[in-house]
Amino acid sequence: MNVLHMKKFFVLLTVFFVQLFFTQDLASYRKMIPKAEQSEIDALVFLDKSKTEYDKTKKPIVLSFYAAAQFFMAKHSSNPLKKYSYFNKGKKMLDEAIGKEPGNLEMRFLRLLCQEKTPKFLGYYQYMDEDKAFVVREYKKSKDRDLVEQIQKYLKDN
Repeated sequence: MNVLHMKKFFVLLTVFFVQLFFTQDLASYRKMIPKAEQSEIDALVFLDKSKTEYDKTKKPIVLSFYAAAQFFMAKHSSNPLKKYSYFNKGKKMLDEAIGKEPGNLEMRFLRLLCQEKTPKFLGYYQYMDEDKAFVVREYKKSKDRDLVEQIQKYLKDN
């Protein structure tokens, strides 16, 4: 194997491991979601983890998890002003993330879930039909088995 082939091999190996670790990290965020929805303490942990990671990476997918954490904080807050502030931050951040990567299945699925759980009087439902159609159309193409299973469970239950 010559030097050029060795370099290509190591670059591909590095890309593979980075992708593997990032996919595992996404799975850890996904596991935090049900807990954060049910518990304010878990929502704070989710908020802190996603904020810290977003500040480091600036990745839209991490921004979408950070946005979801804002929605959970809104749910758990007893102060109406804080509740509305968290909601607005989450909405803005989620729409910003999707604006950067409109074809990202996971982000569109997250927005769909957030919109479905948001009270209608807040008016955050304008993308629900579009996101649901996108998710239904695209999820079978995903290579992320964990995400596909979550979407299949959602579609079965709804």
